[in-house]
Amino acid sequence: MKVAETKILITGGGSGIGRYLVESFSRDGARVATLEYSAEAVASWSESFPEVPCLQCDVTDPVAVESAIRRLGEDHDFSPEVLINNAGIIHSEPLVNLLRRDDPRHDMESWRRTVSGNLDSTFVMTRELAALWVSRRTRGVVVSVSSISARGNAGQSAYAAAKAGINALTVTWSKELGCFGLRFNAVAPGFFDTESTRRAVAAAKLEQIAKSVPLGRLGELAELYSAVRFLVENDYANGIVLDLNGGLVI
Repeated sequence: MKVAETKILITGGGSGIGRYLVESFSRDGARVATLEYSAEAVASWSESFPEVPCLQCDVTDPVAVESAIRRLGEDHDFSPEVLINNAGIIHSEPLVNLLRRDDPRHDMESWRRTVSGNLDSTFVMTRELAALWVSRRTRGVVVSVSSISARGNAGQSAYAAAKAGINALTVTWSKELGCFGLRFNAVAPGFFDTESTRRAVAAAKLEQIAKSVPLGRLGELAELYSAVRFLVENDYANGIVLDLNGGLVI
């Protein structure tokens, strides 16, 4: 499926990787729309991307997602052919934190919020569009953003579990729905030079990580975009979880 003129829906497009994907796919000729949780980001969206529809939506909420997809069609004549499941949150917290004397156990609300923001969002969005594509007998492509942490990363129980779930769902759906002409893939980035990475990881730690990557550096967003675009365009790519980590193993 060639990117040019293809309708691509990107979740979490208001900042970071999502915003970069919006910019890149738009530049390469795709018709792009985004769903964004932050009302502030939505309010200022038209100043930067007046041609890209941006709807405020909690993508973990099935009712809100159904409504947003309907509004995109009715108000913007936009029916997605490609879904990029990018929305998510990074959270780091050990299972047992001995420095927290009141209760050293992993906080349950943090667990639920992290799993929901990463895994539920992927499930809810894909469920909605896959059902739409099957009912209309049209092709469709889903690319979900996973993580190197999906293989297990100390201090990230919730985040690692959610991303591992994305990998499993990607393969499961590719087997279930490939016969309908639908494709499901994921890209699992290592450590990329993004604002969210620098917020989540201390500068000294990030420098140490970069040195441990066999290529000796963090990834660049242009490299991530080219991987996502490949998974969209290659019509025989299905059920792939593409590791993009510079050779780093954690």
